[in-house]
Amino acid sequence: MNKETEKEENKIEKNKSDVYKRRVQIISAAAFVLLIIAATVACIPLINDLRSPEGLEKMKERLESYSGLWGVIIFTFIQAAQVVIAVIPAVQILGGVLFGWFAGALLSMLGILIGTVVVFVIVNKLGRPLVEAFVDEKLFSRYSFLSDEKKLVRILMILYIIPAIPKDVLTYLVPLTKVRTRDFFLFVLPCRIPAIVLSTVFGSNVKDGNIKTAVIIIAVCVVLGIIGFIVKDPFLDFLNKRKNKKAPDPGSESENENE
Repeated sequence: MNKETEKEENKIEKNKSDVYKRRVQIISAAAFVLLIIAATVACIPLINDLRSPEGLEKMKERLESYSGLWGVIIFTFIQAAQVVIAVIPAVQILGGVLFGWFAGALLSMLGILIGTVVVFVIVNKLGRPLVEAFVDEKLFSRYSFLSDEKKLVRILMILYIIPAIPKDVLTYLVPLTKVRTRDFFLFVLPCRIPAIVLSTVFGSNVKDGNIKTAVIIIAVCVVLGIIGFIVKDPFLDFLNKRKNKKAPDPGSESENENE
């Protein structure tokens, strides 16, 4: 067997392996998407409850009907599900109502940590086909600058602080980048703490009847939200333009090769 034949056979084997791997990824992604859809449908009553003050009160009564440990476990699970499913409204306010601002913030952060770990494991195992299956293509292009590893940790920290950025959707995109998992969990994920604490402080004050403080917190959230919406698009545009400027021109590369 000559070298050319051996190379050709190796190439064929590699192509077969790549096709098989791609099929496994697509099938796994499809299965996971179906699981997410099933979980979302199952959570519709929960989602509807969490969208209204009456629903929040019903959920509060349900959780309080359990013993202390079970209430903590169920709430943490709901918070983790918020990250994985990425359609459940924020439940940190409920954490502040049930457990106080400090314990509510700790449990919310624990749930977000667990949910984020689950997302990272799934995306690392199944790859881009999974994310493409339920993340809009516009979001991929909107956050295309994430493929640039320069100062990526700092950029992600800013993104996770800006209120208008969809953190749970962004969590699915991050594992596809070159950011190190350790750096993400050490430096980026903690940037969610201020928003979590603000939500649990609000919930705690509502429970205690501190209406003035609750109104002030709402006002702060509204102002921050407006600032976030104003800043978000220009900031994303700036990052994408900077990435495009750094991208090498294919024409210049071919000219250099010809030289």
